[in-house]
Amino acid sequence: MRRVAGAVVAAVLLLTLGVGSAVGAAVAGRSVGAAVKAASRAQSPFRGLTATTVHVGGSARQVVIAKTEAQRQRGLRQRSNLGHYDGMLFVFSATTNVGFTMSTVPVPLDIGFYRSDGRLVDTLRMLPCTGTDATCPAYRARASFRYTLETPGGALPPGNLTG
Repeated sequence: MRRVAGAVVAAVLLLTLGVGSAVGAAVAGRSVGAAVKAASRAQSPFRGLTATTVHVGGSARQVVIAKTEAQRQRGLRQRSNLGHYDGMLFVFSATTNVGFTMSTVPVPLDIGFYRSDGRLVDTLRMLPCTGTDATCPAYRARASFRYTLETPGGALPPGNLTG
């Protein structure tokens, strides 16, 4: 009888731990789209934009969102201070393969390119360029993507992107 009771307690405990882990994984693994929808107003120095939390390889990052053409075009140009943010998330309405330049960006950046499901496509280190979009090198991913995340050089964790 004790063996049966012990087995039942162990099974309930394992089931409870398994369900708890699954629920925790579902919350941490929400989609990037859900994180973008849950965004709130960004603080200085990014007033007028929105911000949210995303996870890269399980590591939480506070990011500012660039989702319009004008916001993506401005990006992190002429910015060396991100305030308390860890980077900028570029959101495209569809899969794309556009290139990025570092025209007037004063600091090195790492960029991660991600598919619509958050799977990592490519990462690159981008170097500052004092020229124009036409004269600075264009950085391109190996394959098409839906999201990019720019962080200060050396600050982009490896892994997939989740909400």
